[in-house]
Amino acid sequence: MRLSENPDFVLVNAAFPNIAKKIDLFWGHPELVDLMFDLQQDSSDRPRTGFPGDVLLALQSLEAAHDSEFPQLKRFIPSVWQMLR
Repeated sequence: MRLSENPDFVLVNAAFPNIAKKIDLFWGHPELVDLMFDLQQDSSDRPRTGFPGDVLLALQSLEAAHDSEFPQLKRFIPSVWQMLR
């Protein structure tokens, strides 16, 4: 399935076209991993309301789809036990 036909992408595109444009541009590249991480973290000093629940779930589904399609680009998150070594 093409990204533009993915229901999660369609939902994100309808709600946040600028974000969808970046997802489309970075799909299959390491930059997408960083983008998805940044979108799900609040690192700004200004108050934010966050994404609507359906959009957040769609972003997480897109991230999982990207990880599945491009496992070599998947973000490595060490477990607590790995960090203690």
